[in-house]
Amino acid sequence: MNNKYRGYAAALSAYTLWGIFPLYWRLIPPSTVSSTEVICHRIIWSLLTLIVLITAFRQWDSIFTLLRDSKRLLLCTLAAFLISINWLVFIWAVQNKHVVEASLGYFINPLLTVLLAVVFFRERMSPLQWVSIGMALLGVAMMTWSTGLVPWIALTLAASFACYAAVKKRTTMPAVAGLGMETAILAPLSVIALVYFRRYATTPIDNPGLIYTLLVLGGPITTLPLVLFAAAAKSVPLVAIGMLQYIGPTLQFLIAYFLFREEVSGGRMIGFVLVWTALALFAWAILQLEKKKRAKLES
Repeated sequence: MNNKYRGYAAALSAYTLWGIFPLYWRLIPPSTVSSTEVICHRIIWSLLTLIVLITAFRQWDSIFTLLRDSKRLLLCTLAAFLISINWLVFIWAVQNKHVVEASLGYFINPLLTVLLAVVFFRERMSPLQWVSIGMALLGVAMMTWSTGLVPWIALTLAASFACYAAVKKRTTMPAVAGLGMETAILAPLSVIALVYFRRYATTPIDNPGLIYTLLVLGGPITTLPLVLFAAAAKSVPLVAIGMLQYIGPTLQFLIAYFLFREEVSGGRMIGFVLVWTALALFAWAILQLEKKKRAKLES
């Protein structure tokens, strides 16, 4: 298998793992361990996993360089804050049976990321991309109207991850080292919080051996798709990466609808269809732009 096919296999594996994460986190009931406690465990065990990976990938130089740059360190702290919000809301959504709305957040995220790129990085969009953004907004408005509630989970997940991506672009850190530094920043507060939770816990943990095993394994499971994605990004074209990223939220939606039996009303489904159509238009616009770039290079 050549490097390109290995890259595609790594990308498919990464996005598939992200897509089936709800199955894993659903095994930890909120009545036993709260979402906040889960996220603290996720941060600590991810950090320990990432220390091993940073050593294996020889990325400590990137960490030491960052520590000497106060501006980039501040950006890394902001990125840590944003990813912690994203993780917390996602786990809360999974534990409280809102996976459908969580999947919507990751469908919207690429569109919001591009919108932020236009606003902050002065990147240009084609008319078709603007249409897709408008259609996605219409889809969100449709869901809000049909349920009477703003889909705050989806919007928080999309906004936090899009802003996280924008901040990460400024820090210019390797993926593994960057996440390692972010979890290191969050780790002290996580340890304090866990001590508090265990000291003042009023609800005993049922089957503690299984629950703590799941919490500890949450670290490697969190970092594995990141490593696979980092490997894929080296050989898979950016356009293909962009198309493959929809595997994750699609799997989340299917799991929520068919396995978790979450309700999707008619109005909500129309909103989803509008968002999916917006994504199709957006993907088509990217493909057309890539064709034009290739044609210019070949001429």
